[in-house]
Amino acid sequence: MMALSRSVLLGLGLLLIARPAWAEKLPVPVATFSAAQNLNVDGVALSARIFHDKGLERRESRVDGLNNLLIIRPDQGEALVVQPESNMGMKLPLTDPEVGMVASSLAQLSGTREGSETLSGETVTRYRVQDITPDGAGFDGRVWVTRDGIYVKMEGRTSGEGAVSIAMTLTDIRRGPQDPALFTPPAGLSVMTLDPIEGRMPPAFQADKEKAAKEGAPK
Repeated sequence: MMALSRSVLLGLGLLLIARPAWAEKLPVPVATFSAAQNLNVDGVALSARIFHDKGLERRESRVDGLNNLLIIRPDQGEALVVQPESNMGMKLPLTDPEVGMVASSLAQLSGTREGSETLSGETVTRYRVQDITPDGAGFDGRVWVTRDGIYVKMEGRTSGEGAVSIAMTLTDIRRGPQDPALFTPPAGLSVMTLDPIEGRMPPAFQADKEKAAKEGAPK
């Protein structure tokens, strides 16, 4: 009987050793900060300055001599793309590929802890993530995030409609309160709500699309 008990205990011990670490939800974004963001999506690089306030986010970048602004409002379930020069904006759902992965969406995923390290002056936990959110958006890769939800680095591939390979790193992280005006549309902005399935876009955006098509055409 004692030998049988020892065998059972040994078997349970081996089972516990072989069992993978439990997955857990990623940290919720509750920090307020600004940072420089270096983003690479399917080989296309983009640099931006981001401003973050407990899930609300503003991204400022400059592409082909034009300013670009993206305001992300998870509390309103949408994002706003703005071209300041034309004072025109376009509303997009948070799941639109142009919005990319946002902290509030990442916090819906589960991951397995792989360890801790220091990146960009912040103590972060590295997670292995292979999960899908209730709305069908998913991620397969790794993220490095602080306890209060600053997603300092991520590498992997999104899933679902518009799946892309993505690599992102934050540097020059400056913690502190952010002006609420950063997360509201500019005064006098003409806002359009378009059906992304039909692929329509206002003239200010159409010009950029046509320019990219011409540059990519064979000589």
